[in-house]
Amino acid sequence: MIVIDGRVLNLGSGELYEPGAVNVDFYADKADIRHDLNRFPYPFADSTFDEIRCLNIIEHLDDVIGAMCELHRIGKPGCKVTIRVPHFRSASLYEDLTHKHGFAWRSFDIFSNDGKVYGNYVGVKFEIVSRAYTPYKLGFLYDLLSRMPVLTDNLLSKYVPMASILFVLKVIK
Repeated sequence: MIVIDGRVLNLGSGELYEPGAVNVDFYADKADIRHDLNRFPYPFADSTFDEIRCLNIIEHLDDVIGAMCELHRIGKPGCKVTIRVPHFRSASLYEDLTHKHGFAWRSFDIFSNDGKVYGNYVGVKFEIVSRAYTPYKLGFLYDLLSRMPVLTDNLLSKYVPMASILFVLKVIK
């Protein structure tokens, strides 16, 4: 186990190497730690990080629930977890053959709703701080779409190109 105190973890850093953070990637040329994120446990002690960034990586993993359990384990209480994943109707979801999962507005609700909708079988809890659709091109339209997610996911995303969803979660321990 690698013990680090109070730092930022950049999982699946790829070309987004972040100075000052612990950058983890299996394939990138520049990474502080090489680790296959499909292999659990991750090489960090419990409650290590204040902030974890997972930008464009969760969709590549075999076991999203297992990965989320690991993020919960290695995040300190209150750890901010930022996740960007492709929307289930995004063209980029299908263009990249290494993508294994697409996501919707409520995909991470399984970790936050106390079993009210999806059951209570995950065993870890996150608070959803925020979530927003992220466009192919920036614009006010995506702010509006983020205010009506049920309509957007179920109807409007058929007509308005979606790129990804940006989630900000907080580790609850």
